[in-house]
Amino acid sequence: MKRLFSILFCLSLLGCQPQENQKPKDMIPQEKMVRVLADIHTAEALIEAKVIYPDTALMTYNQEQEKIFQKYNITQEQFKDTYDYYLQNLREMDALYEIVVDTLSMRETKAEAVEGKPRRNIPARDREQLQAQ
Repeated sequence: MKRLFSILFCLSLLGCQPQENQKPKDMIPQEKMVRVLADIHTAEALIEAKVIYPDTALMTYNQEQEKIFQKYNITQEQFKDTYDYYLQNLREMDALYEIVVDTLSMRETKAEAVEGKPRRNIPARDREQLQAQ
């Protein structure tokens, strides 16, 4: 009996081993995922800066997230499956978020250039180029 228990225990441990992470069949392409995440993080920052009450902030965030999903023609399930895949593949997640951070930095620089109030020292020719875009 003890031997049977030991064998079953070992088999259960083997069954708990993580399976090879396969990409979901409806995975969002990386370029689109970058834009989605950048929009989500931008919305989150705006809500955090403007909404005082946590319950209201959560409700507003959920509404904005749904608008973003509609904008990119994706479902919440697609987003969750894709995000879960990246969570299980941290190197790919790191690479993804490097692009997201670059995208957010570029958006910030463009916004500052449009406002005419760059917070950073941006050379005049670069500022003009950003405004032209």
